Amino acid sequence: MELALNNITMEGYACLLDTTVFQEETQESIVPDACPDIARVLCTEARARLRSKESVEGKVEGEGSIAVTVVYLPEEETGARKLCLDIPFRVSVAAAGVTPGCPVVVTPRVTGAETRVLNPRKVLCRVELAVVCQGWGTEENALTAPWSGEDCVLEQRTEEVERYAAMSVTEKAFAFTDDVILSAGQSAVAELLGHRLDLRCDEAKVIGNKLIFKGDVTLLARYRTAENTLSMGRWELPFSQIMDVGGIEEEGACALDLIEQDSRLEVIDDGEGRTLGVHLELLAQAVVRQTRTVEVFSDAYSVTQQVEVERQELTFSQLWEENAVNQIHREIFDLSNPVRSVEDCWVVLGQPTVERQESEGTMSVRGTATVLYMTEEGALDTLTRPITVTAAVSLPENGDCRVRCALGGEAGAVATAGGVELRCPVRFSYLTTVPRTCTAVTAIRVEERPEGEERPSVILRLAQPGESLWDIAKSYSTTTRDILAANELPDPDHPEGTLLLIPRSR
Repeated sequence: MELALNNITMEGYACLLDTTVFQEETQESIVPDACPDIARVLCTEARARLRSKESVEGKVEGEGSIAVTVVYLPEEETGARKLCLDIPFRVSVAAAGVTPGCPVVVTPRVTGAETRVLNPRKVLCRVELAVVCQGWGTEENALTAPWSGEDCVLEQRTEEVERYAAMSVTEKAFAFTDDVILSAGQSAVAELLGHRLDLRCDEAKVIGNKLIFKGDVTLLARYRTAENTLSMGRWELPFSQIMDVGGIEEEGACALDLIEQDSRLEVIDDGEGRTLGVHLELLAQAVVRQTRTVEVFSDAYSVTQQVEVERQELTFSQLWEENAVNQIHREIFDLSNPVRSVEDCWVVLGQPTVERQESEGTMSVRGTATVLYMTEEGALDTLTRPITVTAAVSLPENGDCRVRCALGGEAGAVATAGGVELRCPVRFSYLTTVPRTCTAVTAIRVEERPEGEERPSVILRLAQPGESLWDIAKSYSTTTRDILAANELPDPDHPEGTLLLIPRSR
């Protein structure tokens, strides 16, 4: 007779897809008639903007555009100019188990950009993109509950196992508009030559079923002055938001990504060219994880009947460590031409990796540093150099380490005797989990025990190393309660080396 066991569905989300797609987008563009001919490209700056994302049958899809600003020196004119491009991108990744409506996380990042001049009126722009794609589905593993019927009496064992899993996958789009004013010592804007955003979430806390997150958007605007010089404006724009996170019992650990969906910067006609209007549209994507205790029905037997138990192995992730490491990367780049001043500097980071060496690991990320500078002769020039930033991390055996990487602040550069010195803060955020395997009962069949030889009413037995009281009781068709009642055990959880009196259950 097979017993009808009830199932218990575990709460939370299972990660059905977690991958990074690397792709290259290119576009040929004609210089607009209103812009002068290109003599030389100084630099190319690009930002990925996510427009939409969705889960379809067996796929995770996303699309957006790359806002590209090409800063160049014109022919027969002085002062830098800009060329703005908008390059669309689309990503589609196959994912078994993903169905329409599954939560998805799509995070695009520009990892490199360059522009080649085909002729004074035509350019070819190439952008390297890394898109992190995750698809989440409800947890499908079901546990069986211990038998609670009256027609069969079983000895049953359960064990508590800690499980670290995603309990909520949610998002919130928000926007804000503001006016920013140049400081008194800065020249007015003749032409904007591009801007970039540093999106930082400084705090994310779950309280009840709400996720409160706050941070700052650092806005840096590059512009040409009326005197045809290059200048930079910098502003801090704080934000604070609340989003719903269902299924959270208490405070959880939150991995939150901020993504640009759109940003616009324009000069306000105030008669002075010193006020800029800012409009930002951002998307916050959050995965909230928690450690919860799961009660696993692991074994059963009967003292009066023959019991056959079917089991399966389950593997749960358990939290080992969640932390962040801040690294300051310093490097000197030699230049043949003396540098009078650094006008701008920025760093684009690639996708981080983890390399294991026994119990230690090395987190590393490659990036590209760009420095826009003025030579001693008063000419604008640019250097672009690859950089590599590393940090150590402790890795347990069989541990899985997921790393995210972002700038920990603004990159900066200063002129030195032989070139420029770069200073770049990098923040590695990592989550390390370890697998825990346990056995769970899936089915129980009970039959009448065949007639057999009567065993003695009392047995003396020495508990062997690694043997539990449950194992001994099961092998002699008695109960742990009867053994405990017949013996005074100093440590009932570890009976090793103890001579046990094992009575026969009645």
